[in-house]
Amino acid sequence: MTLSREEITRRLNPTLTKPDEDRIVVTPLLDMNDQVGRVEIDLRLGSQFILFKEHFQGSLNPIELSESESYIESYQEEIVIPYRKKIVLHPGRFIVGSTLEYIALPRDIEAQVEGRSSWARLGLTVASATTVHPLYKGVVTLELCNNGTIPLELVPGVKIAQIIFRLVTPPLSDQQMEEIKCKYQYSIGPGFSKLYDDKNLKQFLAIDG
Repeated sequence: MTLSREEITRRLNPTLTKPDEDRIVVTPLLDMNDQVGRVEIDLRLGSQFILFKEHFQGSLNPIELSESESYIESYQEEIVIPYRKKIVLHPGRFIVGSTLEYIALPRDIEAQVEGRSSWARLGLTVASATTVHPLYKGVVTLELCNNGTIPLELVPGVKIAQIIFRLVTPPLSDQQMEEIKCKYQYSIGPGFSKLYDDKNLKQFLAIDG
């Protein structure tokens, strides 16, 4: 079941809810009347980004990534764009960003983050690679790709995506929550890929010859 504006508003209210039990945290909400829609909350673009370095490095080998946490840093770098400044995303280019808002979900709610149609019509694909699981806490990483034919200017603080909440029934138990390990819990900005944490990565990516 998807949460309606009425239920979202109730769950955002700290006087009517309890942390981890039924309260949803989305902060900062700069304009609640503007950001909370019929079944969603609009999310804004943060100021931190990860982009690929402009040099010829050859192919990125997932097996080497699994052997060294720092391997990915030879391909990507972190930058910060101050507010009121812009980053230009050229056609065919990809960057990793994150939401301005910090999200915290209770045990009975999962969420999906989707790009806004207004940006999609300009050629921008906004994706969040994973479901936002119950009891997740942190900003949400956004994968941004310009599939259009002209450069796009992105400004931190602009509404870039939307989050939709769905009820999990029954709520996850304490044991189930302990069994679920989230690689990116408590993120405060976009992080490098943690593909190296995947189990049996070498087994499935081994190439003969």
